[in-house]
Amino acid sequence: MGTSRRAAAVLTALVVVAAVGVGLWWTFGRDDPDRDCAGLRGDERIRTVLASDWRSDLPCGDLAGRLRGATTGDRPGVHTVEQARALRGVVLALADRKDHHVHPDVRRPLAEALADYASDTHAVLSLVDAGDTTHAGSSGGAWQDGQGVHFSVDRGELVRALRGLSEDPTAYALLRTADLRRAAAGFAEVGPNPPDAEIENQVGRAAMPAGAFDAIADDVLRGRGADAQRDWRSEALSRLRASEGDPAPDYSADPAGHLAAACLARVDPEDTSGVVQLQRQTVDLLNRWSEASRANLDPHRLGVLGDRALNTAHAGSQEARKALG
Repeated sequence: MGTSRRAAAVLTALVVVAAVGVGLWWTFGRDDPDRDCAGLRGDERIRTVLASDWRSDLPCGDLAGRLRGATTGDRPGVHTVEQARALRGVVLALADRKDHHVHPDVRRPLAEALADYASDTHAVLSLVDAGDTTHAGSSGGAWQDGQGVHFSVDRGELVRALRGLSEDPTAYALLRTADLRRAAAGFAEVGPNPPDAEIENQVGRAAMPAGAFDAIADDVLRGRGADAQRDWRSEALSRLRASEGDPAPDYSADPAGHLAAACLARVDPEDTSGVVQLQRQTVDLLNRWSEASRANLDPHRLGVLGDRALNTAHAGSQEARKALG
């Protein structure tokens, strides 16, 4: 009888040890940066991008640097088709990372690379440009036209890639600021006395991506403790506000820069209770454009367009949430 009890006690102890081991793996192993680095480094798409620069023992910091070098040129916003195709491969590899896990050393450099393609990512997130939709499928990729070199992917794939990088609040701020600047450029291109359809088009193009970034921030914060949430928000908002520039350019000299700076100036890094202030980003952009361009839309018209901006941002957020699962 004593032997049976001892055997049962040993078995129970073994079960407990196994359970603790599984628990420790779930707590720490699933967020193992080395595993995240090895997984990305071993992705066939990453090996294709790096070609002869790829090594099986490449440190993750070096991996990030080489990927950025392969996807961006010497001049901001100027790329070759090969670089754009390389970035597309990187985005697809990031999109497939389980639970959006991306090594910390990779997040910021690749966010900087993606920000350099803001005109393309903005078009994908806006769900407006038919040309980008045409190239987003498996047979598409990168192409050149009269406006330059472009790449495209499915919107859900881009959202998932952005989510992995946005675990770093500085990376999130880089990406969101780049998108805001592209939205501001769209408003700056609107001519005098524009028809309602032209303004509505710009509102939609600006608000849909902004909503996606709202959803990405919410997903990053979900499941974090209160202190971790506050730290991420504080850093992200501080970086966004710092992007305003000092002094902000005059509208006559740099319309897009002026509009973006006006929106960023409204970001309050001390208000870390949430990122609700960002949900009115397109409304702020619209109002500032109306004032600075002297379009001076009447309050009722601004109110209608503002409601459209909020509704479109909500739709963009919902679409992004579906992509993030």
